Formats: sequence, structure tokens, C-alpha cells
Amino acid sequence: MTKTCFLFLAILFAFQCSAKLEPGFDKAEAKDMIAICNSFTFLDLYNDDARILPSGYEKRYTSGTFGMDSKYQVYVKDEVAVVNFRGSTEKQLSWIQNIYASMIPATGMMNVDGNDFEYCFAKDPLAAVHSGYALSVGFLHNELLYQIKNLNREGIYNIILTGHSQGGAIANLFRAYLENLPGRLLSKRNKFKTYAFATPMTGNKLFANEYNSRFGIDGTSFNIVNPADLIPTFPLNYNDTSFVKDNVNSFLFGNDFSFKKMLMDGGVRMFDGKLSRLMGSVGKSANKKISKDVSDVKLPPPVEDINYFKLESRIELSEFDYPKILKDSSILQNDSLLQIYERGEDGYFLDHDLYKSSSWTWQHKPYNYYVEILKNWFPAEYELLKLKYLRENI
Repeated sequence: MTKTCFLFLAILFAFQCSAKLEPGFDKAEAKDMIAICNSFTFLDLYNDDARILPSGYEKRYTSGTFGMDSKYQVYVKDEVAVVNFRGSTEKQLSWIQNIYASMIPATGMMNVDGNDFEYCFAKDPLAAVHSGYALSVGFLHNELLYQIKNLNREGIYNIILTGHSQGGAIANLFRAYLENLPGRLLSKRNKFKTYAFATPMTGNKLFANEYNSRFGIDGTSFNIVNPADLIPTFPLNYNDTSFVKDNVNSFLFGNDFSFKKMLMDGGVRMFDGKLSRLMGSVGKSANKKISKDVSDVKLPPPVEDINYFKLESRIELSEFDYPKILKDSSILQNDSLLQIYERGEDGYFLDHDLYKSSSWTWQHKPYNYYVEILKNWFPAEYELLKLKYLRENI
């Protein structure tokens, strides 16, 4: 073999390796994905997402709206594609998707606008998933499969699924759906990876266990959360082990005993049946609204389980800082008040009551996830970032 041939093969091998999705959490990938997730935010606020999109990614496709105001984008960088699912919008149907939280079997048949949709999110017969997010997969699956096959025709088989909040939940559930498809429907050459941000839970313990064992352990699915963000704690989770044993032992011997959590666990257990029926009733109302405003939908009967479980491979960020914004900026022009209120070395007043407080939604905003990821893992880029927060989020 000549040196020229050897060099050519080495370059070709390096190119092929660089095009693959490697298992394991990649901070640079996570940074790019949360930036892409912010595309919808910037388009809504400024009608332009150019300044938030990471370099090298070409936006190939933006879908129309489907079902309960769901939408997605397709990006390509080299030999890797990204599917970005939009999070909740201000429209009523979008929030109906979130509160349609009764669970249906993870394998079954639903009917969407007269068409049967046979789905499988998990093989365990007792696994169950969120009705609203499963229905979104039902609305989206045909076109998304078409888009994936188009990518395959270009030789692109490495695909990242991402989304923030509701979009992250759909990304996780779509990942489960795609991985359980029969080989005749989608090429087995496709390799998927998932980065979901601030996502609510999508299924019960058996669904979570199966998802974790297949995609969490192999390092191809990650959920990035801010512990101060409430949304990843929804819809409902309580302790499914021995209530008395766990809480009494924690009370007697542990340092993490929470009286509030004990009441929550016990209260949910006491009213488990009533809550399940209540969620079923809400589901029926949601179904009627969707059938009236979008199209006829028929889902399998809900299961009794209402206990959602978090997916593993969670990457936790720090609580997001809220900017120092005075409740009354006129204090800066009042010399007498300036003498009363002391300031620290950083120039800010020591009395925190002078500043505005954040709402709970601050900890959930996608742009704040982006900023915190830069701050934690890319400090040089964070220092150069001119826009540390969006005024529209205040």
C-alpha cells in the first residue's frame, strides 16, 4: 500500500468516525441542543433565531402545527441530524396536551382522525404512558418517519432528538416509539440519541425501568434539569414502596426526613383511587375538546396507575440566578435613601427586599437553561455572552 493510499484511508476513517453519534454525555452536544431548543422562543419573540442557533447547523425543515399545537424542526450538521420538538405554547390545546395525564398502556392501538395507529413505547405489558404526549406521537409519527427516511436517502442515519419541557417529553416518548418500530418501517442503520431539557415525566415505573435499561445505561439518552424547576416533578409521583417502613425509618434514623413529603405520599395513597378517577375524568374532557377542535381521537381505556417516574441519566444544573432589578429605581436618585441603604462591594444593596423576586416560571425558561449551561461548562463563552437573560422572561 502506498503512502498516498494509506493517507486517503486514514482520512476516510477519521471522517466516518466523526460522523457517528458516540454514547455518553457530551457537553458540547448539550450546549448545541439547548441553543436549538431556543429557536422557537426567538422566533416567537423576535421573528429571527439566527443569533441563537449554533454554527454549522442547517435548518432543513419546519413542520406545520399538528394535533395539540405541536411542531418540530429538522437540522443537519455534517452527517448528524437533529429533530427539535417545540415546547408548550400559550394556546389552550397545548396545555390540554399537558393535563391529559391519565395513563394508557405503553403498547396498543389508537385512532386519530379515522386512521388506526398501532404504537409501542415499551414491551412490558404493564408499562403505561402519558395520554397527551402519546397522542402527540400519534399526530406526528407519519410525517416524522417520512422526514427520517428522507435523511436516510442522503446517507444520514445519526439522529439526535431534543426538546424543552413538553418538547422534551415528546422527544423521550418518540425515542421509545422509534426504537420499538419493526425493521420494515425504518432502517436499522438509524442511531438515535436524546437530549431532553426540563421535561415532565412520561410514564409509570415499568415504562421508566425499560427506557432506562435500554437507553439510559447505554448512554444515549439524557434529561437535563434544574432542581428548582417544578415542571420535571409533574404530573404526579409518590413513593411506591412501603409507605410506613420508608417514612418511619427515615424519621428515626435518617437525615432526609420530610414531614411534608410523608403527608404527600400518604395522602396520595389514601386517595389513589379517587385521583385516578379524577384524572380519567379530566382525560375524557380533554378527549372531547381535542375531537371537537382538531380531529376525532380514540385512545385505549386508561389504566389505574397514576404514579409517574423520572427517567434516569439526569444531569442537574444549578438554580438559575435572577437579575438584580430594583422594585423602584428612583431610589438611585434619592440621596437620603442612598445613605440609609447600604451597598456591598459589588455595588448592589444589601437589603434584598429592594429587588424584584422571580416567579416560578423563571427556573423553567429555555433561555435560562442555555445561559446556565454556558456558565457551568463553557465559562469563556458565558463571559462573552452579551444577553445574560431575556427581558421578556422577567
